[in-house]
Amino acid sequence: MNAGIQFEELLAYTEEESRRWKQFLRTHPQALGLPLDIAESVRELVKHIFAVELFFANLVTGKKADLNQPTATTLDEIFGLGERAASVYRDFFVRASPEQWAEKLELSRIGVRASRRKMVTQALTHSMRHWAQIATFLRQQGFKQDWRHDFLVSKAME
Repeated sequence: MNAGIQFEELLAYTEEESRRWKQFLRTHPQALGLPLDIAESVRELVKHIFAVELFFANLVTGKKADLNQPTATTLDEIFGLGERAASVYRDFFVRASPEQWAEKLELSRIGVRASRRKMVTQALTHSMRHWAQIATFLRQQGFKQDWRHDFLVSKAME
């Protein structure tokens, strides 16, 4: 099976979650300003999620990859980073050969060499972990979400 097809399903799940979070945060904008122990605010952690997704999307496709590049302040701009990343990933998933997936790239910032496949996995699981942190934190602050976050109940792979 083509790795791109497998990752497409995971990407569909992350996009579904992102759409729900965008609507939730639009409805509860005060949640964005809450400080967390791992970020200045929920807004900054959400921006970090999408900046990392875009960084890895650009890295695996050979585009300029810079974590500090994205300037996004509004909710639409922040979520737009994730939408751009998803588009880059989708294009890559369709055209990448098995050899490209296996090719190792240098992540000089942290001194790691890893395959494109591993980097895409890192980016998508990184997002899921942070969204879980945000979900837990916001529930503790009285901002209960009205959906289940599990992959199993998502529309992915239907």
